[in-house]
Amino acid sequence: MNVKTNAEKEWLRKMTGGKPVQAEVEKKPAAAVAKADDKPVAKPTRNGFKDVAGMDDLKQLVTEGFINVLNNRECAKAFGVTPPSLLFYGPAGCGKTFFAEKVAEEVGVNFIKVVPDDIASTLVHGTQEKIGALFAKASRQAPTVIFFDEFDAMVPQRSNDDRNYQNGETNEFLCMLNNAAEKGIYVLAATNHPERIDRAVLRTGRIDELIYVDMPDFDARECLFKLTLSKLPTAEDIDYARLADLTKGYNCSDISYIIKTASRKMFNASIQEKGKPYKVITQALLEETILHKSPSVSSRDLREYERLRCEFSPKDESCKHQSIGFH
Repeated sequence: MNVKTNAEKEWLRKMTGGKPVQAEVEKKPAAAVAKADDKPVAKPTRNGFKDVAGMDDLKQLVTEGFINVLNNRECAKAFGVTPPSLLFYGPAGCGKTFFAEKVAEEVGVNFIKVVPDDIASTLVHGTQEKIGALFAKASRQAPTVIFFDEFDAMVPQRSNDDRNYQNGETNEFLCMLNNAAEKGIYVLAATNHPERIDRAVLRTGRIDELIYVDMPDFDARECLFKLTLSKLPTAEDIDYARLADLTKGYNCSDISYIIKTASRKMFNASIQEKGKPYKVITQALLEETILHKSPSVSSRDLREYERLRCEFSPKDESCKHQSIGFH
């Protein structure tokens, strides 16, 4: 017989709205359990898409199909429209998770971010319980956007071995994802490995649209340098176009790291001279930093992602699978 740890009891208590777990808790009818955690979540106050460099086509797609529906629910109901569930996939470090979080800042509904560790359990069927509790909470707080990061780790392809515990977890997700939007639960997910996801998850009604998030193009790289450096002490003669040209093949996280490295160097130089104006980040420093930082996504990796793109994003633009990135 499996015995839950107090930590796991407490997690389930939070997801189901129960009272704090003691060493022994008297069982009470479900109707009598207080749902203290079901209070509305405060609306985000950050900048939403204003913080996203480039990705204009993706912004438009998600705005028209997802954000506008949630922000105009009465009109959407009249037209029988619900937001599609979306899976962002593509090379690592291209802003999939960041973008999904910014979507939440554009809509006035509850938002829950879930990573694999949030639903992991050492108990048999423990993860299934957590998945059920998660969707139950989202339903009570509806409308709710749930964002699953590293989605491939949560819904791996099922094996033919019925004793494989992960089969049960994937099955539970299949049940919970079925037409979730009709219950006021709107699903976003991100992965670097769509090929690892059970194919039954990727059918419409569960995950409706697959969107390929590509490496940043020239304009996106230039915009990212401008957006990030505008918040820092920077020289006035920065050549953003040259920086974008020098970082061809670099992803968003690479560019962010280059700027952080240059910024850290100027920070340390500034604190050596107390009482004087801060040192500024210069063009020469940025170019030197780029020379010492290689792209984190190799050409071999990119070839594999292009293969996956061909597999999961049909050429027919009228199909449900979209191929949209930083274009």
